[in-house]
Amino acid sequence: MFSAAFGILGILCLTYFGVIVAYSGIETSLAWIWPVFAILCFILARGEIYYHQHKRQVPLWIPVSVSTICVTGLVTFVILQVLIFGGMIKSSPDNLDYLIVLGAKVREDDISASLKRRLDKAIRYAQEHPETKLVLSGGQGEDEPTTEALAMAEYLLYNGIAPEQMLLETYSTSTMENLICSKSLIEEQRRQEKETQKKLQEKRMLRQMELARFIRELEGRAAAERYASSSLDVRAPGWKPKPLILAQERQPSMDILELLPDKPLQIGVLTSNFHLYRAMKIGERCGFTQLYGVSSSADPVLFIHLCVRESIAILKDKFMGNM
Repeated sequence: MFSAAFGILGILCLTYFGVIVAYSGIETSLAWIWPVFAILCFILARGEIYYHQHKRQVPLWIPVSVSTICVTGLVTFVILQVLIFGGMIKSSPDNLDYLIVLGAKVREDDISASLKRRLDKAIRYAQEHPETKLVLSGGQGEDEPTTEALAMAEYLLYNGIAPEQMLLETYSTSTMENLICSKSLIEEQRRQEKETQKKLQEKRMLRQMELARFIRELEGRAAAERYASSSLDVRAPGWKPKPLILAQERQPSMDILELLPDKPLQIGVLTSNFHLYRAMKIGERCGFTQLYGVSSSADPVLFIHLCVRESIAILKDKFMGNM
C-alpha cells in the first residue's frame, strides 16, 4: 500500500520539478530538492516491496527506524506549514512610522517577480499612508548588477513615490542582516530628527526671549512717559508715587528645550506572505519591540516550492539561533 503511495508521490515530485524548470528556469533557488524528494520516494517504495518479500532477512530495527524518521519528518513539515500559513493571515496595520521592505533577487535587466510583488504592495501602502517612511533593505549579491535597495528605489520613484519617503539600507545580504541594519538606520534617522528638532526649539526660544525683551522696553518707556507727564500740583495730600509696573520677566519655559518623550514607534516589515512568519520571528530576535507584518502575494505556480523552501530556511535559522 505504502509503496504505491510513495511511487505516486515520487512521480508528482518529478512532474513539479519539470513545471518549475519550464516556468522559472533550472537556476530557481533549491529547485533540486524536488528530484531529491522523488529519488527518496522511489527508494522507500522499492524498500517496502523488498521488506515484504524478505521479512525474515531484514532486521526489525531497519523498518522501525525508517518509519520513525518518515513520521517525524512529516509531523515536522506539517507543523512548519501551520506556522507559515498562520503568519500569512496577519492584517496590515495603518499609519506605521516605518515600513521595512525586504529585498529579493535583482536581475541584469529587471527585478524578480517576487520583488515586484513586494514593491507593488509598498506603493499601495505608501500612497494610502504618505506619512510612513519606507526602509528599502537589501545589499548586492554576487550575481546582482546593483544593490537591491537601489533597484527598489528606482522602481518606486518611477511609480511616483517621493524620494523623501524612502530610506535606503544597502549592506544586508540575509533576512537577519536586513532587520539588524534597518533597525540601525531607523535609530540613526530618529537621532538626526531629534537634533534638528532641538535646534528649531532653541531658535524658537531665542526669538521668544528677544520678543520679551522688546516688550519690556516698550512698556518701560510708556510707564516712564506717563510718570513724567503727571503734575505734582494736582496730587492729593499724602499721595505717594506708585512704582512703575513693568512687564514681568518672560522667561521661556524650560520645557521648550525638552523634546517630547518618544512614543513607541510602529514599525512594519513587508515581505512575501510565505516569508512573513520567519521575518517576524527574526525581527523579535533583533530587538524590535513592536513589529507588524505586511504581506505581499506569492507566485501561485511556485507557491508550493516556496513554502517547502521556507520550511528548510526556518529550520536553518532556528538551529543558527536567528529566531
